[in-house]
Amino acid sequence: MTESTPRDSARKKPFLSLLTDVPHLVIQLVRAEIELLKAELTAKLKATGIGLGLFAIAISLITFALLLLVFAAVFALALVVPLWAAALISAGVVLLLATVVALAGVGVMSRAKSPKPNETIESLRHDIRVLRGAK
Repeated sequence: MTESTPRDSARKKPFLSLLTDVPHLVIQLVRAEIELLKAELTAKLKATGIGLGLFAIAISLITFALLLLVFAAVFALALVVPLWAAALISAGVVLLLATVVALAGVGVMSRAKSPKPNETIESLRHDIRVLRGAK
């Protein structure tokens, strides 16, 4: 039993049959490129979304720290006792935590780079070169 390659089967097909296959193959190619585009954009937008979520957490923590600083100022003015020092220490810890979360968000977003679908664009350029007959 001999193995038949796609090229052998293409040689056995009539020319008109091969021409009728072209639209089907082009449609398959377009669908594959659209799936590649979807996958690439989904991955990049997911990383961007995680980074933005971490920034939202950092902003919330900064807001909480500012609230603690306001309480510290109120306690410092109302009572000249060590209670305000505890509020300042708490605010400093919250600000430090917000900084760490913000830096984590920057790290996640920097790995995502741009949402431009580079792989899909390059694949489409290659397909166009192949269709024109150039390699």
